[in-house]
Amino acid sequence: MKRYILLNPGPVNIKEKVRRALLAPDMCHREPEFGRLMTGCAKKLLRAFGLSADYETVFFTGSGTAALEAAVISSVPRGRKLLVVNNGIYAERIAEIARRHGIGLVNLRFDPAKTPDIYAVEEKIRKNKDIAVVAMVHHETSTGILNPIYGIGRLCRKYKKLYLLDSISALGGEELDFRRTGAGLCVGTANKCIESTPGVSFVLVKKTALPGLKKIRPRSLYFDIPSNLEGQRKGEPLFTPAVQAFYAFDAALDELIKEGTGNRIKRYRDLAILLRRGFEDAGLEYLVNPAYHSNTITALRLPKGVTYDRLHNALKAKGFVIYAGQAKLKKAIFRIANMGQINAGDARELLAALKAVLRK
Repeated sequence: MKRYILLNPGPVNIKEKVRRALLAPDMCHREPEFGRLMTGCAKKLLRAFGLSADYETVFFTGSGTAALEAAVISSVPRGRKLLVVNNGIYAERIAEIARRHGIGLVNLRFDPAKTPDIYAVEEKIRKNKDIAVVAMVHHETSTGILNPIYGIGRLCRKYKKLYLLDSISALGGEELDFRRTGAGLCVGTANKCIESTPGVSFVLVKKTALPGLKKIRPRSLYFDIPSNLEGQRKGEPLFTPAVQAFYAFDAALDELIKEGTGNRIKRYRDLAILLRRGFEDAGLEYLVNPAYHSNTITALRLPKGVTYDRLHNALKAKGFVIYAGQAKLKKAIFRIANMGQINAGDARELLAALKAVLRK
């Protein structure tokens, strides 16, 4: 099959070593060998982010949204509310999860092209005593904007609220100091900046948050964090996991630890700088203020007279897969991600192809 350079925010291009790990022998997930594999992945994940003393890892088989749903429904006590700091499609997804499970919701919306107003968030927390959990997306991939995670963390500490951080597309690609955030729950996935295959997602749970989670009557059989954690601590997952995906995840974590999380973040940042210089040379316009740009996604306005389908198809013919805008931005922007195994040579080839397509 033809190899494409994936410029979408997951799944990403991965190392051959990670891909080969999928070819591991068949294994029953009830055997001790798999228990050791899963426990090893949990330890490596915590090691990669310096969290071994303060957090535990709870795995779910599914996309990042699976772990996100688990975090939402496991964290809000009945009769209390979830505050969603909402400036994009993925924050709205958190709100929709709450709605579908009948969880009390305070959905505080902001301009998708701007970062949330900390003072407005504080005012909402101060006036609504029923709020128990505050949720925010670290990196809003619908626009490529980075949100003020530490500012929200300070508010959660000040008002004693549990902080739920959706870091699905940021973990491993953006700076994240867990002590500064104080996040009680941090959601991630294997197939973005950790550079593995789809199938494994997880919640990093602060140990001090666990007693509160255990007091909440479960809303789901599959997505309950405390019961899944209990089984995984014993090396006995409650449900059939994506066994082969865990082998790939294990190999990807080895590669992350070998590279160093800080070095990976720098690699992504340097690549984003190279790409953005090329975008500017091509006369393309950003959707958001560059001061809020992430290390891994750039949202660009479609030039006048250029449709997304035309641009996508022309670039795919040259080996590059870009990403469309979402919802109201579907016909206005396109997105280019630079997470995964993409190098400077790939970036330069993309820029040349992009300029050639736009000239036509």
